[in-house]
Amino acid sequence: MPVELKRASWIELFYDLAYVALIAQLTYLVADYHTTPYDWLNSGIVAYAIFVAWWTTSVNRNMQDSETVSDKLLIQVKMVGAFLMSVTMPAVFVGEYVGFFMTLASVRFLQVIMLLRMYRLHPETAPVTYNIVQGLTVAGVLWVLSALIPNPYHYVVALLALTLDVLTPLSTGKDNVVRLLNVAHLKERLGLFLMLVMGESMIVVALSNTAVDLTFFEPLVMVSGLLFMITLWWLYFDHQDRTVAVRPRNFFVFLHAHAFLYMSVVILSVGYKFLLLTPGATETLWLIVIGMSGCALALTATRIALHGISRVVCVWMMVLGFLGSIVVALGYLYNMTMETTILLTMLFGAAAFFDQSTGILKKTN
Repeated sequence: MPVELKRASWIELFYDLAYVALIAQLTYLVADYHTTPYDWLNSGIVAYAIFVAWWTTSVNRNMQDSETVSDKLLIQVKMVGAFLMSVTMPAVFVGEYVGFFMTLASVRFLQVIMLLRMYRLHPETAPVTYNIVQGLTVAGVLWVLSALIPNPYHYVVALLALTLDVLTPLSTGKDNVVRLLNVAHLKERLGLFLMLVMGESMIVVALSNTAVDLTFFEPLVMVSGLLFMITLWWLYFDHQDRTVAVRPRNFFVFLHAHAFLYMSVVILSVGYKFLLLTPGATETLWLIVIGMSGCALALTATRIALHGISRVVCVWMMVLGFLGSIVVALGYLYNMTMETTILLTMLFGAAAFFDQSTGILKKTN
């Protein structure tokens, strides 16, 4: 298969289904645990560990033009690991983290094995220095140690492991040649994962609606959430269609901005859930504000990392940000969570409208 035409395979799409369970579990856990710094630290570590585990397999498939039976079996074994991560995830939020971190370490070691296997099968593209293998192996050992160290000291080791997982791909190793990844395939994989996160978020909101009495307010919340997802589709997917062949100027920022985008969508879906169940609660407003702000910042970061933005874009971003700040301040002062949510959604809609109709938010040369 020509590299330019490489698309996501059936086994990759099947692999993604395992992560639907992880995202669903994380969403419900964020809804239950979001009141203390430890809750947010647990959510951040778990969410980023999920993203890194998913992304490593996607990169491995990106670097190979074919899939053998052994490749498919190894990926399916990792799917089992992902489901076990989902089962053990709730315990992390009550201080019992051995199962999740041990399972995560097992998945990471399997990914190291797949990387070594790829080097053996394709010696012509194998690096001289196995710096990636070494970094990921050390990170896996740190995940094991984090499972064995008492609370709260395990957070230090877990953060070290996560940092090593994130930064290791930036290392080049002695005498190694930089190998460019297939940008179209990677963008497709990132977009497909975002679609899964968005779909899971809409399911969470829909299921929350069944737990309350149906009045005029509940359909309004549902429509508001759907409109935001539609706006997000226009701002992300339509832009990706227009820039499908553009290689990011800073791939590291482009990649990890997606991690923050995914987590922001999860937080936003929790906010919409609480908007249905406890619309007057202050935490509902802040969950929605954090989620929408995270989406805005992540979308901006992906565009900056992809092709940069012009001064005109910066001006419009500051105007929209200023208007959003006023809306949030008024919503907080007068306890108008629903009205604030609708107005913020309208600001996102305005950004999408300008992006499509006037080109004001597109890059200008």
